[in-house]
Amino acid sequence: MPDKRVGVMVAPSSAYPSLRVLRNEIGEAGWQIRVYRSDGQVFGYGQNIQKLSAKSFQLQQLRLLDHPKWCTRLIIEGLSDHLKGQGYGERTGKGRTILFEPRVYRTTAQGKLRVFRGYDLRAIHLWREQTPIFGLIVDICWEILDRSGQRLTTAALAQYNAVGEVAQIQDEYLPGSRINPEVSRLRLQNHILPFVRQNRKFSLPLRENLVAILEETPVRVILGV
Repeated sequence: MPDKRVGVMVAPSSAYPSLRVLRNEIGEAGWQIRVYRSDGQVFGYGQNIQKLSAKSFQLQQLRLLDHPKWCTRLIIEGLSDHLKGQGYGERTGKGRTILFEPRVYRTTAQGKLRVFRGYDLRAIHLWREQTPIFGLIVDICWEILDRSGQRLTTAALAQYNAVGEVAQIQDEYLPGSRINPEVSRLRLQNHILPFVRQNRKFSLPLRENLVAILEETPVRVILGV
């Protein structure tokens, strides 16, 4: 994450108790602006932030590293924009961003089912000598579609007698339906590291032309309470 100051439109949170309404207005107007709430303020950022001057926002110059939670959001948004520009499809859940490759990864059940590879993305920040450092958590996920494009559950896979075959594609099983004891290592080696290598540079969703760079060396992190 670059240690830079950027132009951001800022308004008090009290002016916008619901960001959904503001986001809807921005979307209807077609402005390239995102909004984020942090520490009693609402940040407006993107290419068209000057449009917010009529909505109780004022321009400020903020240092990115002074707002690490916002930076983690910028990382996910910037990487998501980069991937969607390559044709990736997005699935969103509560606090999660999952993007699936546009091309079929494998087929199974004699070509009746298509397996797509996806990436469940989260960003975190840690502290080192009072300076935030950022990490990207990448988990592999999968989507199985039938010929009509319907997403299938594990129970539906059983109807195609394809549960074991899909588990091999996902590196969970070895041939002969034996559990793969090295599934984590193979997913890191065959899926996660190539993904990071191919997408190690991406632009942040800011008016300034700033680029984030992913390190290709994985880091062990132990999370505890």
